[in-house]
Amino acid sequence: MVRSLTTLILVFCFSTIVSAQVVDDSSIEDAQNGGYTFVEGMFVAYLSDTVSLGFIERSFQELKIPVLDTQIEPLVVSVVNQPSDESLAALNEHPKVLNMYTMIDKVSIERTNKLLKQQGFTEEQIKELKKESPEMTMYIIRFDYSVNEKIAKQILGGYRDVAYRILSKPLKTVTLKAEVGEEPLLMDKVEQLHFVESTAMIGTIRN
Repeated sequence: MVRSLTTLILVFCFSTIVSAQVVDDSSIEDAQNGGYTFVEGMFVAYLSDTVSLGFIERSFQELKIPVLDTQIEPLVVSVVNQPSDESLAALNEHPKVLNMYTMIDKVSIERTNKLLKQQGFTEEQIKELKKESPEMTMYIIRFDYSVNEKIAKQILGGYRDVAYRILSKPLKTVTLKAEVGEEPLLMDKVEQLHFVESTAMIGTIRN
């Protein structure tokens, strides 16, 4: 069975010090030569960009497939201009918007900084982001899980005075448990699910 495997660093706790990652095609030969060993009893599924955490947990629970880990975060954008108060109020009340944060007071700044850090931004990146509009209030919009980049464009396109850029478009993945030796069969089964894009084995490298 030929698989297209995508590189993705994953962190696990092992009894010995190892780093774990999804192995791409160019690394398969290294694995066969001893560079990698494949982790038994688990694999990664890459998900549709509109799934929510609750949906994934329920779906695999119904299928009786244990979930070991999830990486599912919503789309986050920043408003890069100063829209009208009417547009901002409408966006804040939009049913597809989970939260809208503003950098106008200490509490909001701390909340926004925390959000950005959760999305993987470094302190330096956050500082650079603030420098882009030092005299403007910054607005961060966190969309519902069902919103991908295309849907966000449609939503924000309805507000002609809103300019934005994507801050975080995280890959949605789930790590699933499988019986040792049965990983390929379960991977094939999982790939048939309408919300799964692909699956991949996990390899480890000893430091």
